[in-house]
Amino acid sequence: MKPLHLAAAALIGLGCSTFPLNAAADEYCVPLENGGSICGETQSEGGNNYSVFKGIQYATAERWSPSQLVSSYETNTPATEFGAICPQPDYPGPPPVGTTQDEDCLYLNIWTPKTSENSQENLPVMVFIHGGGFISGSSSAAYPPNFPDKSTQKVLYDGTTFASEQGVILVTINYRLGALGFLDLGPTGTSDAKVGGNYGLQDQVTALKWVQENIAALGGDKNNVTLFGESAGAMSTGLHLLSSDQAKSDFHAAIMESNPIGYNYRTAKQGDTQATKFIKCINAAIGGDAKCSDAQSDILPPQDKITTEDIITAQKMYARNTDKVIVGLPAALPFAPIVDGSFITAQPSEQIRHGSPKPLIFGFNKDEGVYFANWAGATLTASEYLALVGRLFKCSTFLCPNNLTKQDRYNPAYNFSPVQMGGLIDNVDTALSDLINDFAFSCSNMAANQTSSQKPIWAYYFTQTDAIQNLAPPNNKNRKVPLNNVCAPDNQWSNSCHAAELPFVFNSLPEKSNTSLKQLAKTMNTAWATFARNHNPAGPDIKWEKWEKVVSAKAHLHNFATQQNPSDDDIFNTQNCSSWLSTWQPRLVDYNATFEEIQESMK
Repeated sequence: MKPLHLAAAALIGLGCSTFPLNAAADEYCVPLENGGSICGETQSEGGNNYSVFKGIQYATAERWSPSQLVSSYETNTPATEFGAICPQPDYPGPPPVGTTQDEDCLYLNIWTPKTSENSQENLPVMVFIHGGGFISGSSSAAYPPNFPDKSTQKVLYDGTTFASEQGVILVTINYRLGALGFLDLGPTGTSDAKVGGNYGLQDQVTALKWVQENIAALGGDKNNVTLFGESAGAMSTGLHLLSSDQAKSDFHAAIMESNPIGYNYRTAKQGDTQATKFIKCINAAIGGDAKCSDAQSDILPPQDKITTEDIITAQKMYARNTDKVIVGLPAALPFAPIVDGSFITAQPSEQIRHGSPKPLIFGFNKDEGVYFANWAGATLTASEYLALVGRLFKCSTFLCPNNLTKQDRYNPAYNFSPVQMGGLIDNVDTALSDLINDFAFSCSNMAANQTSSQKPIWAYYFTQTDAIQNLAPPNNKNRKVPLNNVCAPDNQWSNSCHAAELPFVFNSLPEKSNTSLKQLAKTMNTAWATFARNHNPAGPDIKWEKWEKVVSAKAHLHNFATQQNPSDDDIFNTQNCSSWLSTWQPRLVDYNATFEEIQESMK
């Protein structure tokens, strides 16, 4: 069996604030309602003052237990440095700036127009959830990666423009990841019934509770909170919006950027099975065994005998180092939320077909699948690809009259043009990229319903070439031809990869960016802020019509790019969405089953 290389999960959470800040900082301390005060800094951008508060601990949590809200602080609690990030394996991708990993990681950051000289109140609030496949990422991830001088790096989730130009408060948060955040396992080896293993999601709910209690002191309107996120952050947003009542009164509108909403989450029973398997992995990690199955015990050791490093090692062992499952395929995430019937009660893929209970923006990028396929296809043959797809999807063999692998876009035997390949090395990679793009991102989102009796929905399609990513996969010894850096800034194939929209949404492009890119960033940042303010992204400078359920070949998507392409609106037809939303459904929802199928397909 030949290994597949996973598209770096850290890329899903690619994120980017500016170091150093633009002007000398003045300390600004704010008293909170429940006692104590926090001290951030007042900055200036373009002549507008704003305040930044970093590393505010919003909650505490015992391992595999629900987080508890921090309700009061000491007087003049410092809030000028990012807090520790949640434990995660090392992946290629953007490293965090000036932070360490620690299980004590539940921190948030705030950018607000309010300063000691500025008494603005009732400002709209935006709470951002970072991506990372539920196994990596943080609110302080930086670009470019591996940059020698960290003082010149930028952190994408930077609220400077939101606060200084848009009059919007931005809150960014950390939440527990991987086995610590999404495992159906309590301190004694049993799950917490109220959370059902969804500790990372419960952290997000706790952060929203913190905002409800404290944001007024920072100028915010607790009755106008927009929850938004990208990739796994968008998946989280969709779960809070569509499948859980835990935070339904704590936010009032939502934005989902590149949400693979067709992803089906594991069930409570599968969560129990996962917990049993993972306990073996913990014992194997502690005992120095090579595999989880080598462990001599299936009983959870006492908590004081398990280090954070043991858990991360066990996580890698459980996920088989996450190098043999392809992001974007069914059940490909080793740790993810669980539909436990209490905290999460339904699959969002089904709920979105009934519309949205709150005003919503959803969208996706033109080439979501390109980066993932560039990694994963490095050693995948055509026969292995066909076997894999046949095992993972319904109607993907010759017995089905509408066989998906006979469609040109997903057929490794099709002679793709250089433009269609987008820098990918061969037809297998290209077919895989198209499949991931259409199944996970484009079509599953366009299942969204919209009628006059429901809350309004807006949709976008981001087609601008990447502006910041520089994450070329390493050369693979099984590949004679080196892989291309298909998502490089201003890449020659005009790819708009997964996460490409982020520096435009936050208006945090590199200073050297050209005028047209900066204008697009200003447009998107303004649209997001306008939606947070009015629950409608349209304005004097952006004509954005509401989403309508697709009833013909044309989709109603607002295109974001420096140059428009009239053909971009026809993707519902060209990407076979009618079939993806009906016939070509996944067979599996369990990670272990998917992994076993991949192993079988590659023997």
